[in-house]
Amino acid sequence: MTDSVLVVRIALALAILAPLVSVLLIGMRVLLWRRTTSERFVTAVVHSGLLVSIGAGAMVLAGYLGLIGAPVSGDIEFGDWLRLRDFRIPAVLLVDRISITIALFASVLTALVARFSRTYLHKEPGFTRFFTLLGLFATGTQLVALAGALELFFAGWELIGISSAFFIGFFHERDEPVRSSVRAFATYRFSDAGLLIATVMTFEALGSARFSALGGASTLPAMQSTAIALLFLLSAMGKSAQLPFSGWLPRAMEGPTPSSALFYGAVSIHAGLFLLLRVWPILDVSLIARTMAVIVGLSTAVYAAAVVRVHTDAKGALAHATLAQVGLILAEIGMGWTTLALAHLVCHAFLRLGQYLKAPNMIHDSHRLGHTHRRPSWLERRSPRLAARVYAASVHRLRLDDLIDAMLSPILGTARVLDRVDQRVRRALSIESGADS
Repeated sequence: MTDSVLVVRIALALAILAPLVSVLLIGMRVLLWRRTTSERFVTAVVHSGLLVSIGAGAMVLAGYLGLIGAPVSGDIEFGDWLRLRDFRIPAVLLVDRISITIALFASVLTALVARFSRTYLHKEPGFTRFFTLLGLFATGTQLVALAGALELFFAGWELIGISSAFFIGFFHERDEPVRSSVRAFATYRFSDAGLLIATVMTFEALGSARFSALGGASTLPAMQSTAIALLFLLSAMGKSAQLPFSGWLPRAMEGPTPSSALFYGAVSIHAGLFLLLRVWPILDVSLIARTMAVIVGLSTAVYAAAVVRVHTDAKGALAHATLAQVGLILAEIGMGWTTLALAHLVCHAFLRLGQYLKAPNMIHDSHRLGHTHRRPSWLERRSPRLAARVYAASVHRLRLDDLIDAMLSPILGTARVLDRVDQRVRRALSIESGADS
């Protein structure tokens, strides 16, 4: 093993584990001391973990460019993550232009949001909980970016989904954030099922779920490769809020502004697109899946562009503006413009992060300066009746939310029943403990 490979191996491990170690340190302090942890300690630990992750990512980039010896790229082995007789899940990370780009920009954006949140959430009761989830999210993004196999990718995918649901329901003392959190989590479960099934099918078809093995997709029967590609597309549609799963995104604005900026403006909303870039060899051989990606992406972009013009909430309008661009990136991937899609993804993430973080100030300025009258649009001047119908459809978001709510109502009903059962069990246990004492 050359020195450059050793350095890159250590840097990869630090990039993923440093944020996780910061979360564990905060958890140990809370459990051992059993008292409120100071904001200074929490921010110092989390910032340190994120800065180490950024530095490690920069070292991986240096190794990839050959600045510390021979250039390092491809699969980096760390042994087995899990072994059951003949079945093994490799702990393998992948170093290439896509993984380094996503890992670096995600870690930098997470660090920026952490610094912003230090002031924004000062004296907030959930301050420690917020930064703990932020460290967990950073670990998930690094796993997703650097994973060399679908199994490791799925682990990071799950960490992002769990932390996202908790961030949406951050203000759990109110009912609406909890409902929105359950709605988003249910959508995530649906997309996760698609990714899990696609992973199993890929392993069975190619004998490996490594990304480096996906080049063999060209040898698969057309029916099998198309089924796998459509499952990956379904996963991306749920995670990136594409039609018809877009209803959870505006509801996700119930969370704190910094988490909305990081998750639904910058990183998490693009995770589905990154998945498609990673499994491009399978999409490349499936014309049906690529055509579906273009149709879904363009339909979502048109839908979101119509809704954003009539939305009265600042964060909700930003959410639909984000959705429009994500739809365009999905269409670019379907057309095979992967390099353009990657550049579009990174630039859009930086733009939306700034807009989300600036949203509270924009609202304040609009209240102070007042509103200006807008000129009628071209459609309003040419056909007022058609303009009114388009306006009504956009205001109600084509009634898609009502349809999805009807589909998810059994899940929400089950959750309410389980909550009542849990409360009764707790009440019975407390009565028994009181009687025993």
